[in-house]
Amino acid sequence: MLDSSAAIPLYVQLMELLEQEILTGEREPGERLPSESKLAEQFGVSIITVRNAIGGLCERGLVDRKQGKGTFVKKLKYTRDSGKLSGFSESCYSQGVEPGGKMLVNECVVLSNKMARDLKQPQGSEGIYICRLRYADGAPVAIEKNYFPMMYQELLQQRFDNNSLFGYLKDHAKVMVSRADKCIELCRATQEESTLLQVPEESPLLYVKSITYTQTLEPLYVGIQIMNGDRFSLQITQYVNP
Repeated sequence: MLDSSAAIPLYVQLMELLEQEILTGEREPGERLPSESKLAEQFGVSIITVRNAIGGLCERGLVDRKQGKGTFVKKLKYTRDSGKLSGFSESCYSQGVEPGGKMLVNECVVLSNKMARDLKQPQGSEGIYICRLRYADGAPVAIEKNYFPMMYQELLQQRFDNNSLFGYLKDHAKVMVSRADKCIELCRATQEESTLLQVPEESPLLYVKSITYTQTLEPLYVGIQIMNGDRFSLQITQYVNP
């Protein structure tokens, strides 16, 4: 219960209590919170206190106020540090989330001229195309499309569902990722993407294109990630040169 004699304001205490219930799953995504008057009665506080607590939860992205309908628990977002070179699986594990995947395509394709230039391959070259649907705690959150030069043709013999592509390259191809140049944009869900990510068609999605390099600064792959912005956020750390 709340402690009116504590130094922490009542609205902060209530906000943190409700936040804990949301983060532990006691209140599930999509669940409607009790009305402000019911929460005020339940915790013995004013409606203003409840309103401030709910406002804080909205700012933290944990709940969503819908006019005339009430306040609902939002689906939690998974954060990926875009400034850190790590695979999807590692990013999930660092947040206590269970990663998963389903390989949709693993085949040899003719690279587009732009893709060939990015991979430093001659025009008309073939490459390896691997497309996967990625899951976080069983929910589809991203579509990954990676293009490799043919020197990594051993990838054609592998399946990459729940296993890490980064891990395989490190352990079997003895390749370490040392750098990635990324471009982040917004896009709209196509019919195929809406089906895979379980979002309405034309929904806004995050589009991340990257060129990833080996420890010898040779292009390893060109990657495209299409992420559900309702379930995923990107964290970027910037530094100021002294």
